[in-house]
Amino acid sequence: MDIQLEDLPNLADRLERVRGMALEVERLPDETYAPIGSFLAPVEWFSLAAVVKTTSNAHAFGLLVESRNTIAASALIRMQIETAMRMFGLTLVEDVEEAGAMLMNGEKYSALRMRDGRTRLVDKLLHQELAKLYAWVSEAYEDASAFVHLDRVNIGFKVTWLDSGGYYNLNGIDRNRPDEQYHHLVDTFYIALRMTRDLLRDFLQTRPQPAERQAALEKFRAEGRTLGGGQVTSVRPTIG
Repeated sequence: MDIQLEDLPNLADRLERVRGMALEVERLPDETYAPIGSFLAPVEWFSLAAVVKTTSNAHAFGLLVESRNTIAASALIRMQIETAMRMFGLTLVEDVEEAGAMLMNGEKYSALRMRDGRTRLVDKLLHQELAKLYAWVSEAYEDASAFVHLDRVNIGFKVTWLDSGGYYNLNGIDRNRPDEQYHHLVDTFYIALRMTRDLLRDFLQTRPQPAERQAALEKFRAEGRTLGGGQVTSVRPTIG
């Protein structure tokens, strides 16, 4: 899949585009996990974890770019791609409900297996499989991983070459780095967000829709049963 992305004139517009995509991801579950009081399967709770991880990453990314914390902002690209990978991985298993139950019971993601029953869903396999749909994923994942781990890129990235020699910036903030040098970084994070949105949207389309959930809820209430595990009182609670 080719990358289609409008070229925006400045960094502020690019960050606003990131915030807009994060808000779109936040609102994705609203029309599927409805009405309020519906039951969510374990795999659906896992999808909400992906939403929260995405919106948290986007919020932190914006703050880090605005404060010129380049290394930490770059690491968030890998974290966001990994979130997308783990939603995508649910399409590779034989039984998505069982996979969701395992994950929500604390199993490691690598305990999941592909439909062949043998191949574990480790990160390398996930980004290689996802790259069949999004060709840029593996390269971006590997590049961003260098900022997650203690790697030589953390030295080379902070060296400024002057006539008198190399100057190594030990401060975590790159105060003098111009806006233009963040354009590619922000655009890469944005396309990772957009990919996550698309994968979440595809997942939600496979789930019971509100009419089916409403019927199940009415049956539950007609039987006089009380609120139990797995029932959602609000997908997007108000914080007071």
